[in-house]
Amino acid sequence: MNFRKWGLPALLAGGLMTTLATAGHAQMLKDIAEAGPNENIGPMPHEVPGDPTKMNIKQDKSTNIWREERKPSGRPAGPMDVQRYQLQMEPVGIQTFFKLPVALTPEDLKVGEIDVAIFGAPTGALPHSAGNMWAPAEVRTTRDYGGYGDPKFPLSWVEYETLLAPFTILNAVDYGDAGLNAYNQAETLKEIRRMTRDVASVGAIPFIVGGDHSVPNGTFRGIVDVYGKNNVAFVHFDVHLDRDSGMGKFGAYYHSGSFMNRAVSEGMVEGKHVIQYGMATPVFGPEEWDQVAAEGGKVYHIHEIRRDGVEETFNKIYNDLKDIDLVYVSFDIDTFDMSYAPGTGSSSPIGSHPEDLFPMLRQFAATKTIVGVDFVEFNPFYDNKGQQTARLVRRTMFQFLTGIAMKKAGMEPDYIHPRVSGEP
Repeated sequence: MNFRKWGLPALLAGGLMTTLATAGHAQMLKDIAEAGPNENIGPMPHEVPGDPTKMNIKQDKSTNIWREERKPSGRPAGPMDVQRYQLQMEPVGIQTFFKLPVALTPEDLKVGEIDVAIFGAPTGALPHSAGNMWAPAEVRTTRDYGGYGDPKFPLSWVEYETLLAPFTILNAVDYGDAGLNAYNQAETLKEIRRMTRDVASVGAIPFIVGGDHSVPNGTFRGIVDVYGKNNVAFVHFDVHLDRDSGMGKFGAYYHSGSFMNRAVSEGMVEGKHVIQYGMATPVFGPEEWDQVAAEGGKVYHIHEIRRDGVEETFNKIYNDLKDIDLVYVSFDIDTFDMSYAPGTGSSSPIGSHPEDLFPMLRQFAATKTIVGVDFVEFNPFYDNKGQQTARLVRRTMFQFLTGIAMKKAGMEPDYIHPRVSGEP
């Protein structure tokens, strides 16, 4: 039976539904669909009519509430120690990064003469990184040695090879987290940029705990806002190249492969001051490597690193950066072999080893002037019950903190305590 000639209103009339029920189900729906108006009811709400290249951003009370800061409580400016006891075991107390005091405003950082402000950037916008937004919280609560109350307490955080307690030298705080708009990654990155800029503008070093590797799209811009274009080198530790030579990720501006391209193409950093260390995975074509070479940058592959040695590779990096002192570091935890770092969405069975890299990271931070560091791609949902990767993230942060403390104290970058080195 052919129902098309009756039109959709007649087909849907109650008297005809019994007849329709006796027809084949697929044919029935086909006839109804073909009898319909078949009209485009209009663009999606986010589209600007007539211009598919633009997005209509909704503006109402809910648009910015996620980043509207609470009004000051009237407390005096300065860091706030939120722990109760002089000595407390790891599970006790309010869990901040390294049990550090808390600061919430740039004025707190100024009054406290803060050297390092650690804050979370809980993003998770990529398909493999949904759990990354929980990384800052997980790193704060990771069970590990050193969580014994006041970070300056003798039983607290001591780096093994130097036997140095960096928090006796550095003034450091937990600066909270950047606001998260889980429905708009671009706006989240904008807020991360603002927080990075606020920290850097008072002379403190932002330590950012991500979050996926789109984070530098915000953090490095915040650094450049303060220190200026082409004044800061970018050193990238990663088992992946994280480049996008034009293929793109479905046209997205911000993702884990866009931050370096945009930094170079927009003139934020000279290509020759971009160093990438630890690559051990294939890319989407030789043009990816060609692009880095054309910009003047360097990529140190794990094959070359193992052939020449980690220390010699770092000597090459010092030579690469001989004409620039200020350095921003982006550290992807998948730099490490997946046997050490299972808690990441893009782990590799070929990667760096902590015992090889830790001394070099500490020495690098004690040699160059670090103006910012991010630690990204830790995904607690993929970690094991022993919090193996969370602990590795914190230990990696600690190497940079120790190196920065050594530089502030005027120590030799390659210092090892005699009791550790075997010297009398």
